[in-house]
Amino acid sequence: MNQVSDYAARGATQGSVGRDNAKRSPLRRRLLFAVKLAVTLALCGWIVTQVEWTQFWNTVRGSTLWIIGVVVVMRFGGVVVSAFKWQQLLAIHDVRFKLGKLVRWYFVALFFNHFLPTSIGGDGYRVFKTFDNPRGKACAVLAVFVERVTGLAALVGLGYVASIIIYRSSADSVAGLVVTLVSVGLAAAILGTWVTYRFSLVDRISSSRFWPKPMNALLDLASDFRRQPGRSALAGLISFVFHVNKICVVWLLLFALGTPVNVLELTVALVAVELIGLLPISLGGFGLVEGSFMYVMGHYGVASETALATILLMRVLMVPFALVGAYFYFVGDRTPKETLSSAGERFAANQAVHSE
Repeated sequence: MNQVSDYAARGATQGSVGRDNAKRSPLRRRLLFAVKLAVTLALCGWIVTQVEWTQFWNTVRGSTLWIIGVVVVMRFGGVVVSAFKWQQLLAIHDVRFKLGKLVRWYFVALFFNHFLPTSIGGDGYRVFKTFDNPRGKACAVLAVFVERVTGLAALVGLGYVASIIIYRSSADSVAGLVVTLVSVGLAAAILGTWVTYRFSLVDRISSSRFWPKPMNALLDLASDFRRQPGRSALAGLISFVFHVNKICVVWLLLFALGTPVNVLELTVALVAVELIGLLPISLGGFGLVEGSFMYVMGHYGVASETALATILLMRVLMVPFALVGAYFYFVGDRTPKETLSSAGERFAANQAVHSE
């Protein structure tokens, strides 16, 4: 009887803790939002003080429109390339989706990222749409996660090579910093991989009672990459193609605005901005990305007005694609009763990764 009472008391205590956490969680989210909003506004305020706005508008008005048209086509190609990579990552796990459907969902994800203050975001929407597959929900999560990680790795790899070349020729401080950070990260990754395999840490951790059992589904899926080296290598190659496309897009925009730059310096700058943009201190990276791009490009002799015009054009030129995504979503990409809120609720309910 005492044992039953203990269990009941423990359950009541856990329930009380859960309710307390639930009460604190909205407050924590509001505080985090407030901090990010404050940082975003501060960064935007700093940007405003760094730009001579008459010169900014003269730079924009003097842009070469046909080059910007080429950039739009290249950005569309980047979306298709990304969707193709997503398709290949799913295919590694024997999950097949038609490319056209994935391209459509990618456009919808752009709509989510640009216009909707939802908690699921574009990546969450893509995960949600591929939940229904024969390998389970973990497959949907892993494909999007690996897509992001390999994309970042490809850009960092390109920037690492460019940084080494620039630093050897001019001892540039930004290039030197990128070389140092990436070298340390690479050494840590190699050491971590060696320790993991040397001491069989994956097996030990996965058999621990503290290890979340649903994570075993991800470990099982991860072995598919070894079984399909060809597709895995193709996904990596596509990552490089995508980021070469992105570097060319930014170079063309700067050229259209009358400021051709060294492509190696631009690559170093984009890697630095990408790494800074990973810091979760502003809303959607707004202000942080623009400010860091202005600062780093200023180091390479690009005027603040031109740098800001370039990065804002990068955002603006994605808006038409986001609107296409809105059309796909509202016209044909929902179930009859699905709404944005219901999609978010269903995704949040399935965030715990587990196999079917």
